[in-house]
Amino acid sequence: MKPAKNLDEMIELMESRGLTVPDHDEMRQILFDSNYYRLSGYFRAFQIDPAHGDNDFKPNVNVSDFLEPCRLDGELRSKILRGTALIELTVRSRFAYLIARNGGAYSYADIDSYELITNRKGVELRTSLVANIRKWMDMSNEICIRHYRKASEPVPIWAAVETMPFDTVSRMLSLHKDTEALKELYRSLGIRTNLRTASEIIHAMVYLRNLCSHHSRLWHREMVIVPPVTRDMRRRYPDFDYKQRSVAQALIALFYLTDKINGDDSYFNELIDFLSEHHHYDEGIHHPLHWE
Repeated sequence: MKPAKNLDEMIELMESRGLTVPDHDEMRQILFDSNYYRLSGYFRAFQIDPAHGDNDFKPNVNVSDFLEPCRLDGELRSKILRGTALIELTVRSRFAYLIARNGGAYSYADIDSYELITNRKGVELRTSLVANIRKWMDMSNEICIRHYRKASEPVPIWAAVETMPFDTVSRMLSLHKDTEALKELYRSLGIRTNLRTASEIIHAMVYLRNLCSHHSRLWHREMVIVPPVTRDMRRRYPDFDYKQRSVAQALIALFYLTDKINGDDSYFNELIDFLSEHHHYDEGIHHPLHWE
């Protein structure tokens, strides 16, 4: 087990690896507020060969070099969360409306409403999904849910989806048997592909949202979950290039869905303007680095 280091020991370690720390008092406050472990993800681009254990900093690296992308990540996360919030609220509303219109207003928690699919471990996905739906319903203290509970009445889907996290709604989309409602939902979002690919795009937006909600590093991040990039996305943003598994790969789907909902390219233009103002940072959004 590694012994815990105090703030001065952390600074000593950074300096022993060649980092220039001009103001120790300021650095102590930064480490106290931001967590050394979290900041170390930003160190990697400025270290000699972290993938092979050489964590010494390259010549002439200063604290400001890694603090700037850290700061810009905060700005980008806020912008991304505006887009994912719009997608989440829109998907919730349209999904609930279309399922209810097709007669499924009260069957969303029935296991037979979902496809029988098992994962690699042999776990039946619809069983865990329905358990999750019921858990969130039981935990909810929303006034409208308490009203239905007190009256011993079933909760309609348009109320139920407002109690669940985006991840649960995304799983409902991936397993629901009402393919006509799902097709209409995805068509309304401009996703003209098969249902599996469409659900993967939404799932990737959930992952992106969660990264930003938990203040995770975006700069030079290698994404675990990325959306399939459709032909329509490439046609709408032909000059937006990205490396596989980069944050930029997730952004093109985010741009596409958000602008489709808004009916213009304002969101894309806002984020592109932001990235264009910070060229070095922009490179780190388009190019993941492999440090393991």
